[in-house]
Amino acid sequence: MEILAIGILGFLALRTLISLVNLLSGLHLPEKKPATFPKVSILIPARDEEATIGKLLANLQLQNYPDFEVIVCNDHSSDNTEEILNWFVGEDERINWFLGEKLHDDWLGKNLACHQLAMRANGKYLIFLDADVELSADAVSKAVAFFQKKQLSLLSVFPQQKMETFAERLTVPVMNWILQSLLPMILVQITKFPSLSAANGQFMMFDAENYRTNQWHSKVKNQNVEDIRLARMIKDSGLKMAVLLGNEDVFCRMYTRFDEAVLGFSRNMHEYFGGQRLVMLAFWFLVCLGPFIVFAALGVNFLGLFVALIVMNRLQVAIASRQNWMWSVILHPIQMISFTTIVFYNLFRRIRKETVWKGRRIKF
Repeated sequence: MEILAIGILGFLALRTLISLVNLLSGLHLPEKKPATFPKVSILIPARDEEATIGKLLANLQLQNYPDFEVIVCNDHSSDNTEEILNWFVGEDERINWFLGEKLHDDWLGKNLACHQLAMRANGKYLIFLDADVELSADAVSKAVAFFQKKQLSLLSVFPQQKMETFAERLTVPVMNWILQSLLPMILVQITKFPSLSAANGQFMMFDAENYRTNQWHSKVKNQNVEDIRLARMIKDSGLKMAVLLGNEDVFCRMYTRFDEAVLGFSRNMHEYFGGQRLVMLAFWFLVCLGPFIVFAALGVNFLGLFVALIVMNRLQVAIASRQNWMWSVILHPIQMISFTTIVFYNLFRRIRKETVWKGRRIKF
């Protein structure tokens, strides 16, 4: 038991060091201007997005980048998405939309929509955005400058998450905490190992020529977690990519209710652990049962060390992610209950081998 407890403390110390590395790495879009200003295609897959699509399109109209187009694939929405799209098309010639093809048997909806969007795009760079994302006025310009400087094939940004309800604060920060305490994100840029990959489908930027040569979304057409799979494929091909944090340039409010967050995060939680659910369970065991094991085996002083490391870890992740550090620290114990719920619902969904998302059945 003592050896296990010491191992748990060592693992937590390593994760705290990783979160410090991520904090000091400056993983944000720099304040730079592009060397050139080629056309950018902003591509948005949309299915039943009446609550968010108007806000995103109004936001994109404020971009200070001189040459861009916005194309939306209406993926057979059943709400007022089409009416909202028509209004913006009439107001701004840079915005267009089309009705996507009916879903193919061997594709998932978002992947098919992204594939169609890329085939219609005219830009040198493709930026795929989810409909619930918002950008600062110079986000596109900063992204192009960074993409050019680093000579990338893929740039993905984890948005700064907006959280307005207590339910959101209990669930949404858990994802950044896992990512930033397990992966030194700078290594995604500077190493060639596919295992050191991460991406977020809410913001993914590609070189258009490279994208069309490889038909990236067609290669993950039936994959539920297409963003991480694409990142691994791109690194496996020897191409360069980078992952950054939103830092007041890329925002998102993902979920408003606890059940929405559990349902959404449980779809891909295991992919944070290399797609291995046993590794996910091992991580859950170490972080959720760890303090009890440390206390039972080593006593109250080492429990104090465990708590101090947790506080440092959460502070560093919160500062890097531009989250409220006080909420991150105070709510950590309750967030571990949320994490437990997400982990075991992920396992339950795997047993059922399918789930329903936006009216469509997704098989695992």
